[in-house]
Amino acid sequence: MKKIYIISLLFLTQFLFAQQADVDFGKYKDGDLWRITDDGVMGGLSKGDYRFSDDGVVFDGTVSLENNGGFSSYKSRFKKTDLSSYTKVIIRYRSKNYIMGFTFEMDKRWYVPYYKVSLKPTDWKWVEAEIAFSEFDRYNIGSKRPGRLTQEELKKILRVGFTSNEKRAGDFKIEIDYIKFE
Repeated sequence: MKKIYIISLLFLTQFLFAQQADVDFGKYKDGDLWRITDDGVMGGLSKGDYRFSDDGVVFDGTVSLENNGGFSSYKSRFKKTDLSSYTKVIIRYRSKNYIMGFTFEMDKRWYVPYYKVSLKPTDWKWVEAEIAFSEFDRYNIGSKRPGRLTQEELKKILRVGFTSNEKRAGDFKIEIDYIKFE
């Protein structure tokens, strides 16, 4: 009987977490399974790091343009998430020095188009940005392309994340409290 209960509890837990789209870095310290990807995968020299604070997660670092570099990102693990029942994302954050991007990816291959929206610097003051999905732009290999996020694509979100959004050398810093979908 105990084995059945444990298996049922594991199944229920996996089911509940599989349906969760919101991320709370401040309250629950979500983000342990998120990863940094820098331009070093292509030979660049940019460096990013993350750490949890009392209020959220701090993603900071330095963008270098040496060796064809130019980005650092902090992204969730790959997990299929259906966001088609939502119309917007709400992100509570503060940042300085750099425009950051928030991304939706629908494919594990880096060269497949993805969607991105810009998050402006806030002079290290907390803001809650409400961003309609219609505001996301389509990108492919760092360049803006025609196209808008569709309902079908929203059903197939595999990963969300933050990325340095200016291809310029310099320091960046963003602290994220939470990401909510409505």
